[in-house]
Amino acid sequence: MPISPPESWERPSKTLIIASTPRSGSNLLCNKVCSTGVLGNPGEYFHHWDAPEVTTVDRCLLAASKGKSENGVVAFKLFPEHFDRLQKDIRLTEWFPDPVWVLLERRDLLGQAISLAKAMQDGAWTSGEHAVKDAEYTVEGIEAALAKIIAGNGRWSAYFARSGIEPLHIFYEDIHDDFDSACQRMGRLLGLEAPVPATAQVDMQQQRNAQNDDWRRRFLAEAGDRNSFPAALNPMGNRARKKTGWRFWRR
Repeated sequence: MPISPPESWERPSKTLIIASTPRSGSNLLCNKVCSTGVLGNPGEYFHHWDAPEVTTVDRCLLAASKGKSENGVVAFKLFPEHFDRLQKDIRLTEWFPDPVWVLLERRDLLGQAISLAKAMQDGAWTSGEHAVKDAEYTVEGIEAALAKIIAGNGRWSAYFARSGIEPLHIFYEDIHDDFDSACQRMGRLLGLEAPVPATAQVDMQQQRNAQNDDWRRRFLAEAGDRNSFPAALNPMGNRARKKTGWRFWRR
């Protein structure tokens, strides 16, 4: 049985949820949104695998407090694996009714897959984190990362389609160019009366480097046969697990 909110729970009047997949630029987007001061403070509050002893209810309480800006807007981000765990324990809309959804994707799926394949090994998930070990290139690792991303994007598309939700669609590649207009649209969807303040500069550096470019060249040379249509990719395929030695849902 899903856990209902306690009587003391104050349902947020305005909630913003960023739906995405790993390495899509969600940290950058969350920091930009937070910098406005009125769109909530989105974070990965449902990142359950690092601290499994923290319950989903406790994470809801955390999101509602830490994710709230002074004007009462609550914001957080969800990956498909977050939602998988969350829905086992609660009904999302009982806790956060009628949220505004933002769908963040990345046009360069191969670049995202390479970034994910690296981060899963070296542990450097943000520009402020140092690699704990060297990442090793494998075709199988990038293929598995690509499969996970494509599967995750597809799950979000299916969720919105079957729920009758039309999210605000943002691409990572557009965040730097004209993100303020996207913030204004978020504000209107949330019913904010005043225009959203301009976003501030965020101290985050791009993590792409020469290694990413090298991995792209190698992958395209080894797997980029334009005469070969690939079979359906399995993000948890045995082949990828045996070759890479790591699992996607653990960091």
